Amino acid sequence: MPEPPVEEELAEMARRAGELADDEPLRPTLLLFADMVSGRCAQIGDRYGDWDRNAGDHIRAVMHGFPGLMPRPQASD
Repeated sequence: MPEPPVEEELAEMARRAGELADDEPLRPTLLLFADMVSGRCAQIGDRYGDWDRNAGDHIRAVMHGFPGLMPRPQASD
């Protein structure tokens, strides 16, 4: 089953945190805030993994829709 769009996940998190009412859409300011937080997390993640692919790339792939940054599948032994 495909994952829901990131914006839907963010709206649901904002509702659980009490920042949005059940029927309230995600405000642009909350989306910007989430973008800033995920960007900072990606910067931290850049230090983990190799220079070609790292945790920061994975965060950017998921949060910003860059599938080319997703981690490569690991070879099975």
